[in-house]
Amino acid sequence: MTAGGRVTAFGALLAALFALAVLAGRAVGPSAEAEPGPAHDAGAGAAPHGGGASEPSGTSDAGLRLVAGDTALTAARSERFEFAIHDARGRPLRDFEVEQGRRMHLIVVRRDLRRFAHLHPAQDPAGRWSVRVTLPDAGVYQAFADFQTASTRHVLGTDLFAAGRFTPLALPAPSTTARADGYDVTLRSGPAPGELRFTVRRDGGEVDLQPYLGANGHLVMLRAGDLAYEHVHPLARGPLAFDTGGAAPGTYRLFLQFRHADRVHTVAFTHEVAR
Repeated sequence: MTAGGRVTAFGALLAALFALAVLAGRAVGPSAEAEPGPAHDAGAGAAPHGGGASEPSGTSDAGLRLVAGDTALTAARSERFEFAIHDARGRPLRDFEVEQGRRMHLIVVRRDLRRFAHLHPAQDPAGRWSVRVTLPDAGVYQAFADFQTASTRHVLGTDLFAAGRFTPLALPAPSTTARADGYDVTLRSGPAPGELRFTVRRDGGEVDLQPYLGANGHLVMLRAGDLAYEHVHPLARGPLAFDTGGAAPGTYRLFLQFRHADRVHTVAFTHEVAR
């Protein structure tokens, strides 16, 4: 099959999955800060955290389940998405621990890894979480609920759907440079195996980063194909660096977030983890 044929077939498959999931999604049936906003364009190129093997997230983990409200959203429209985490007895979980500055992180990414958002839902007294989400264009998205309870971290996932014409985009080739919002970011390997270091510059000079989520940066890694998820904490010492040594081999999209000039910026890289 030609490359064009594969893309057409993939688009048709996603459309069929969407139609089925809309039917299924409708049948499923004081707070942390919410950060509404659109999923960022992941860029053309130019998630202990990070420890352990990468695994695709699921709707259940250690007896906990993510129970989502309506998963069919309208492209380019801000809509409220609601979900709850249920325990093994089907009761909404209410006790969550602060982890990297928040009690719940919601990562939303389109399945071709070209759209990305990092949100912080609010929890109501009954234990249900909600946040406004904007899916910027049509497609199938994955929402990852990343949280910690009873000193154990969990990642649960569910699909979100935005109807409409969808042409999946290929990932850019791996690169050590990326640009976003006027910032130039360079990626290089650190001295330790799996260590990645980033340098952020603007107008030719390196910038002093402001704290973001209690650290000088934030990194989510998603593996192409199965969307294996890694939420990596920065190393405490030295430059903006992350230990990604626990990531399994494959092609990843790296979403680096940093804060400067009182704004959070997101830049994306395609990165190969060697086999």
